[in-house]
Amino acid sequence: MTDLSLQCDCGALKGTVKNVSPKKGNHMVCYCDDCQGFAKYIGNEEKWLDEFGGTDLFQLAPSQVEIHQGTDQLRCMRMTPKGVYRFYTACCHSPIVNTISRKMPFAGIPLTALQGEGKDAAVGPVKCYVMGKFAKGTPPTYPHPKFSFASLVAVMSFMLKNKIQGNNVPTPFFNDNGQAVAKPDKRD
Repeated sequence: MTDLSLQCDCGALKGTVKNVSPKKGNHMVCYCDDCQGFAKYIGNEEKWLDEFGGTDLFQLAPSQVEIHQGTDQLRCMRMTPKGVYRFYTACCHSPIVNTISRKMPFAGIPLTALQGEGKDAAVGPVKCYVMGKFAKGTPPTYPHPKFSFASLVAVMSFMLKNKIQGNNVPTPFFNDNGQAVAKPDKRD
């Protein structure tokens, strides 16, 4: 297992993602319209999405994430009132994490926010390509239109195991009352 650096593009926010390995998380590419809408919202879509509109993510437990500097730069938005919390930085509008709630052991970190020796080996190969119905063009590895059975099993078993182990906390993204550390932006 490898510890990787977590940081925004300009370096104002820095942290560590601990114990990263293909067995401790899921490397996936998501083509959903919410991920694409989020990239458009924070700007510079070409930087955050691949040429087919995919977001390269590593899903891990929130307890594996520590932020050492720049928590004041964290901002949050939700594409819908009950949607995923999408954290980014105010300084350079870098995506940092997609997460569900304090209770759920899910933190999807864009690979653009991870750095460190051995990053590719630590996250491993892509396990699944999801929400392909929103892909732009035809990706070389055909994504499932929604979620394949294998991708559902990977995500659900990951979340169940981490929930049982209590790995949803501590989390740098929600306070003890379950509120996001940055109030979600209102979308127009």
